[in-house]
Amino acid sequence: MDAASIVVLGGSEQERAQLVTQLAACGLVARAETQLSSDDGLPALVIATGPDAAQLVAEARDFPALADVPILAVVPSIPPTAMTEALAAGATDVARLPVQSAVLAARCRNLSRLGRKEAAAAQALARINDVLTADGDDAEALIQVLSITASVLGFDRASLVAHIDGSDHGFVIAANDAEPLQRFTLAIAEYPEIAEAIRTLAPVVIGDVEHHPLTAPIADLLAARKIRGIAVFPVQWRGRALGAILLRKRTGGAAQLGSKELGSKELELGKLIASITAAHLRHGAVLESLRDQTHRISRARYEAERRLRGIDSLKEHFEAGADGVVVLDDAGRILFVNRAAERITGFARDGLLGSELIDLVGNEHRSQVSDTVARVLAGANVEAFDLQLSTTSGAPIWVSVSTSTVLAGTGAVILSFRDVTAERGLERELRSTKEFLERLIDSTVDAIIAANLRGDVILFNQGAERLFGYRARDVIGKVAVWELYERGGAKQIMRMLRSTSYGGVGRLEQIRREVRIASGEVVPVSMTASMLYERNREVATVGILTDLRERIRMEQRLLDAQQKLQMSEKQALVAELAGAAAHELNQPLTSIMGYASLIARQSAADASHLRAVAVILAEAERMAGIVKKIGKITKYETTDYVGTARMLDLERAAPESDPAIPLAADDSQTGEFVAVPASASSGPPPGALPNAVPILHPSPADLRDLGDREGKP
Repeated sequence: MDAASIVVLGGSEQERAQLVTQLAACGLVARAETQLSSDDGLPALVIATGPDAAQLVAEARDFPALADVPILAVVPSIPPTAMTEALAAGATDVARLPVQSAVLAARCRNLSRLGRKEAAAAQALARINDVLTADGDDAEALIQVLSITASVLGFDRASLVAHIDGSDHGFVIAANDAEPLQRFTLAIAEYPEIAEAIRTLAPVVIGDVEHHPLTAPIADLLAARKIRGIAVFPVQWRGRALGAILLRKRTGGAAQLGSKELGSKELELGKLIASITAAHLRHGAVLESLRDQTHRISRARYEAERRLRGIDSLKEHFEAGADGVVVLDDAGRILFVNRAAERITGFARDGLLGSELIDLVGNEHRSQVSDTVARVLAGANVEAFDLQLSTTSGAPIWVSVSTSTVLAGTGAVILSFRDVTAERGLERELRSTKEFLERLIDSTVDAIIAANLRGDVILFNQGAERLFGYRARDVIGKVAVWELYERGGAKQIMRMLRSTSYGGVGRLEQIRREVRIASGEVVPVSMTASMLYERNREVATVGILTDLRERIRMEQRLLDAQQKLQMSEKQALVAELAGAAAHELNQPLTSIMGYASLIARQSAADASHLRAVAVILAEAERMAGIVKKIGKITKYETTDYVGTARMLDLERAAPESDPAIPLAADDSQTGEFVAVPASASSGPPPGALPNAVPILHPSPADLRDLGDREGKP
């Protein structure tokens, strides 16, 4: 099978991954999905797992494209009805968790053979499941199942034979060629194929009854009945045979089986049909009725034994009880077993009478049984204790045993017990779950605190220890929860929990609060909380708190970095803008100063406008200095302006500028402009006026160009 042929659905992500890993360990590649997608193609096999496996199976069966796709439901061990529900929903096969990797892979390989190429087989399984789901173990329903089975496997006759453990007889409870109400008993020894299937719990397929070792002794009888081929599929539940499906094929015609045995696909289909039948029959009224018949026979045999042992007066009392009862002699041998004990252990009383009880218990409990017998015979009852018993299914069970000294005077010990396997399993599971949850809570980074309505702290995980600096043993039951908050903080949280404004009554969405830790420091935290209810009554509160100190420090560092980045960006922008502005302003300033110098040179010495020209030159030079500073801006510095506004501070934004070098000055004594050499670099020349301003000297070409513009030579 390729990677797209097996799809695992349902359960948690961890549960799906576990199944994929188990299949990978056995050479099968699967993928875990949250839902099926038609884009990925139709799978050859679907595995539905988790508590909602039955629902997933039902939803998958609603899609016509998946009608013929085998579905393996991997259900949890609790509740016990999970397997029945999955089968009723349309699962092809069911396995309980935990399932071994080899078993899981084998079932997947078997089911994959029932893919779309085996649509008829899958449809037969679906029809059988529908019939059994609708009518259970009704005789007519069983006949329909047998008819479908015979048809899909290619046999002429099909019978369902029930068998009770410890009995030498079987009961034909349905056959596809008999009346629905017809039922008869057969001796298992006369049907070696059935006896072999029940003994080995494996299918028995006989292609030719004349040459097969099992049927060779009765070949003449089978030939007289025109029977050539036989197949037997044990109907078993949890390792215990409930009976068998017997299939027979007549001789003659193209349908003759001859020496050809069933193929692997047909074998797997027959096993699946038997498994589905067992799941519906295990608690059915038919088997209960047969058990009653077997029990009545065994009870009749026991009554004679009972009279010999002198305990007739208590028999009816024992039989009326729901608990199992065994009576032991002083050697621990079983004198009496009631029907409840038979039902619990699966052993018929005929097989138990005269045997020792310690044969049914493990080595570690045998001394306990011997001590109990001795103490009860001494007239002392023993406190109830747990005991592990073997059963016919192969799986041991746990029973809670109590004693009675009523028959101690006659040398007998009464032990009554009830099956507590489920309870002990549930206790172990609950204990395991409790330990897991405790480990989960303690491994959580956040602080988790729970308190009852009196304010007593009842839960204080390791995250809370790290946050508050207290040990859990010093807080639980010793510190009131409000002492962990600022004054009035706990009451405010309770008001918010009971309000509808913060996430609904009983819930508190994420808020920010402050708590006081062992050092006295007030620490900001982010918290969520909820109210715990029991029968609509408030019983406790639980809060989850996250320390925000490190987050706040990180946010502050991030804010500082952002501010620095913004400042760097501003400085870069100002520098670029300053360079562009200085470059663009230099051009018009050059023209202004050139024209002003030209006017001054071409004007008479006593011209009245020379003062204005000097002012123009002075202001232009001032602007040139400002432009020079702008061009040297390297950082972003501001100063107060009007109101709350701020403006760029050129003095601090630009490095110290060189003093302006005057190129010309206005001599108030002569009324002439004094030329200053361009090489002057350290202040005005001797005789220059204090308000001397620099002047640009246009080149001859510039003056000619200017004269041309003015229309002068």
